[in-house]
Amino acid sequence: MAGGSSAPFEAQYRRRSAAARDVVADHLTALRGGSLHVAAAAADAPLLVFVHGGYWQALSAADSLFPAAELAAAGWSYAAVEYTVAPRGSIDGMVAECTQALRELATEHRRRVVLVGHSAGAHLVAMAALAQRPPMVVDAVVLLSGVFDLRPLVGTSINAPLGLDDERAMRLSPLLMAAQPHPRVVVAWGENETSEFKRQSREYALHVRGYGSTVLQLECGRRNHFDIVFDLAEPASELGALVLDGAP
Repeated sequence: MAGGSSAPFEAQYRRRSAAARDVVADHLTALRGGSLHVAAAAADAPLLVFVHGGYWQALSAADSLFPAAELAAAGWSYAAVEYTVAPRGSIDGMVAECTQALRELATEHRRRVVLVGHSAGAHLVAMAALAQRPPMVVDAVVLLSGVFDLRPLVGTSINAPLGLDDERAMRLSPLLMAAQPHPRVVVAWGENETSEFKRQSREYALHVRGYGSTVLQLECGRRNHFDIVFDLAEPASELGALVLDGAP
């Protein structure tokens, strides 16, 4: 569904995250549950919360620190959400862990909170912040190259560690669920994306708009499923400008 191997990009995430960790180490703390938080100097600094992808079975919060240094330089706090990937973790459990991470982050006043999910992480964000009311105030929800209908995964090799059947795939598909209305939702995908990811993104944007959300759809030029995340902390990109400068 994603197209191409993720391995070179996962290696790049880890390499960039290790470099960012060296820069922000003095401001980095681990939250209960393993999520990582990089605090800005200002107590009310805006916060970007990132939920990583990896088809619910790869990567971690430690592999997701790559935007932290640039965001810190711009005066932002940053949090990378940890969740237990498959086969040890279930998708239901991952949604609960992401919800709990948001609850942990809700203890401080923030000037602005942007919640971002990528690929499987976009699914988890949709479940935690749109299919239900999130436990913290979220000013903008950004969904990058997401999976919003899990039914096509049943019967594929991707599902082997996930153990989805038709009933659970339906129950865990935000495209098939009512959505909480939200004033600022960005649904984005890469220009060099597979047709299935583009289709699901467009359909989910239409779906949440039907429940009263204000939605901006964005195709990121020259980006693919795996490198779209590098635009998050890049203010010169269209996606980065939306994230850093304001909501749609």
